[in-house]
Amino acid sequence: MKIANIQSNVYRLPPSVPWEDATNKVDGLEFIIVEITTESGLVGTGLSYTVDIGGTVIRTLIDDYLANLIIGMNALHYEQIWQHLQRQSRRLGLGVNSMAIAAIDIAIWDLMGKHYNQPLYKLLGGARDRIPAYISEIDLRSNGTVEELLDRVDGYISQGYSTVKMKIGKDDFEEDIERITKVQQRLGKGGTLLVDLNQKWSAAEAIQKCARLDELHLGWIEEPLQYQDIQGHRQLKQAIRTPIALGESMYSKQQFLEYLRADAVDVVQADVAFVGGITEWLKIAHLAHAFGKPVAPHFMMELSLHLLCGVQNSYMLENVVGGSLTELGLLEVPIIVQHGVGIPSSIPGHGIVFDRSALAPHLLDASRLRSTFAGGSK
Repeated sequence: MKIANIQSNVYRLPPSVPWEDATNKVDGLEFIIVEITTESGLVGTGLSYTVDIGGTVIRTLIDDYLANLIIGMNALHYEQIWQHLQRQSRRLGLGVNSMAIAAIDIAIWDLMGKHYNQPLYKLLGGARDRIPAYISEIDLRSNGTVEELLDRVDGYISQGYSTVKMKIGKDDFEEDIERITKVQQRLGKGGTLLVDLNQKWSAAEAIQKCARLDELHLGWIEEPLQYQDIQGHRQLKQAIRTPIALGESMYSKQQFLEYLRADAVDVVQADVAFVGGITEWLKIAHLAHAFGKPVAPHFMMELSLHLLCGVQNSYMLENVVGGSLTELGLLEVPIIVQHGVGIPSSIPGHGIVFDRSALAPHLLDASRLRSTFAGGSK
């Protein structure tokens, strides 16, 4: 099944609801969509994404450098393709190249599913046919009220969610404590609250503040420190009982291995688009399993659903408010979480079918972006 052609485009659109956390205010999501066609005419769709910045860089890397490298290769030889792309792009370091490889790799796995007439999660191991999900919101606006937060939580509960993730990292830590305790009261004894700091605190600050959080019986504390600070996470993990979750800012299995060796993480959150696609994500999941750690992948709900149902050590599916491809109106066939449970599509491949007419208005205009981009980091 030889690869005959590769086409890519990048689209930019805002989340369907405003996104703001302790360190970022998001203006646009950029989706890099790749289509790989084989000599037999079979088409596989891949995607990667960025938050605010870099989509055109990834598309250019694919078009100008990576695509031609795999023309003529057998699409079923996913390891060979991945290693070839990684070796030829390794001088770029980590980040942009792995995000570009991811779009190609995901398309390859989609092709394999269609070739073997199997949904993706079965190709990955078929460990289960459903996975519990949590709702994840990105709403830490300075003018947001506790009452508005509780109204949103009521809505999540009515949708069938018993686990909610919220952003913290207010300048006044007592505001965080108030918001946490009131949301926990709303969730009740059967509910679980997760919190996410988006790398807000220093190591010393985290040890001090997490001592307070440790008393609140949270499900996890996510990205409390800068992602490079392995020793800081190790010290924090030794000081508290609450699990530490992280991984959305890492790009390779080697980075995860360092955290696992240091016993500095409890829940592994590898993002399939950031680590180089399904081929590398699967290795990270198995690596985490060897260390007795569960995986709860970051974002990419429609793909993460298959990944979690494929492997043995899966934990929960993240459904980000305002960020799923369905909420953004980009799919022909909606993929949704019902009553707090995700069930993967039985369609061969990953089952993500883009609505081209819905995508078209969001085709990224690079010349316009150059004069309007202002960045989102605080």
